[in-house]
Amino acid sequence: MKKRILSTILVCALVCGAAACDGGKPASTTAKATTAAATTDAAATEAGGNDTATVSDASAEDITAAVLEATPINSAFAQNEAMLENNFDGLDVSTVKDYSYYVCASGAYPDEVAVFRFSSEDAAGSAVPAVSDRLEYQKKTYKDYTPDEYYKLEGAIIGQSGEWLYYIVTSDNSKAESIVKGFIG
Repeated sequence: MKKRILSTILVCALVCGAAACDGGKPASTTAKATTAAATTDAAATEAGGNDTATVSDASAEDITAAVLEATPINSAFAQNEAMLENNFDGLDVSTVKDYSYYVCASGAYPDEVAVFRFSSEDAAGSAVPAVSDRLEYQKKTYKDYTPDEYYKLEGAIIGQSGEWLYYIVTSDNSKAESIVKGFIG
């Protein structure tokens, strides 16, 4: 009887473990996001591989889905508006028109991707200090916690293009930024 119970527990643990390992795919992708990413890739290729191709109707979710497809976050987890206020202290969420923000759900890795569209270019610029503060907080947190992952934070990117603001901490920050710029210029 004990062997049967132990076997059942082991099988349940293996099934749960397999379900938690998502193969590095983003927590949420849509056909629209995949189509937008493919359109951007094709446009960038046609433009000679430069970062000038844009998809003006792309949502923040479209952009993060494309980034996560190319530079996956382990156990990517979408954050809600309350987490924006919590993680980006001083961010005026009333000026955010659209956003998508993913983190590593376990907290074991510093990976984060956030894309914001604000009501204006000035509002996006005003949010830069909140995003910079988040990056500094993460650097302090992960410096000793997972030093082998610290390179991601050292190469983190905060960028702005008009009313768009993005924050990238992945295993390949320059690749992720190239994808973002393919959408927003």
